[in-house]
Amino acid sequence: MAFCGTASLWAKLAFLAIVIGLILFIVGFATPSWMVYQVTTTSIRVGLFQMKTCTANACAEEGVNSALKNDDFTVTQAFEILTFIMLLFATIAISVYVFAPGSRSKCLAITCVAFAFTASFLGFVGMICWLVYVPSPYKTSWSMGLTVLAAILACIAGLLIIPDILDSRFNPRTSRQISPNRRFMR
Repeated sequence: MAFCGTASLWAKLAFLAIVIGLILFIVGFATPSWMVYQVTTTSIRVGLFQMKTCTANACAEEGVNSALKNDDFTVTQAFEILTFIMLLFATIAISVYVFAPGSRSKCLAITCVAFAFTASFLGFVGMICWLVYVPSPYKTSWSMGLTVLAAILACIAGLLIIPDILDSRFNPRTSRQISPNRRFMR
């Protein structure tokens, strides 16, 4: 991965993980397969913002039925929206950290870790809220799984930045020391 310049291998891997995580999250967030219910000729797929009902050969997409919306559903939507926002911030921060060597600092590395861990935490809380919400005939489906995988990748990206925080190049006590000139030491 020479395209990232002087960034460490850990930072490059974190960038790769957060970008893949963001893509997976967007796909899972936008698709109507968070929970499914299927009988012989009818299938109902419900997402966070839309649902798809297929009967025989005809399918119809519409907004989520108000009978399915309750407080748990709304809380899940809120946590997943916050997760998306934090994933965007984490992706931008890690991109700046990797591609802009002039701005690569310990403070930015800590910010990257904080954004990534916050996105991961919010994603897991959203998952728990959704699992509490799913009504009886429905089953959890692959869209939620993609967002959980994205939360795991965000956590991994945060963990991959930690070695850069611990790197001595960012320690102000060692990186700003002035070495004495030998000719004055005589």
